[in-house]
Amino acid sequence: MADPGRETEFTKSNVVEVFKSRADHAEPLTATEVADRLGCSRRTALNKLHELQDETNITSKKVGGRSRVWWVPVTSD
Repeated sequence: MADPGRETEFTKSNVVEVFKSRADHAEPLTATEVADRLGCSRRTALNKLHELQDETNITSKKVGGRSRVWWVPVTSD
């Protein structure tokens, strides 16, 4: 019998991969879109996004009353 609780552990690298695998690298994503692509809860995606914002170049912007979008800045190298 399996232990109760989470079956899948989502890592920050899973979230980063969502951003890397997009066709349009400049397109911002919502936490809900990240969650849908990973198959996890919005809260899990949001927690990982906040951690990544503190540790990497993933950034966010509030758009509207309670909405926020997330993206990796595109540089012109």
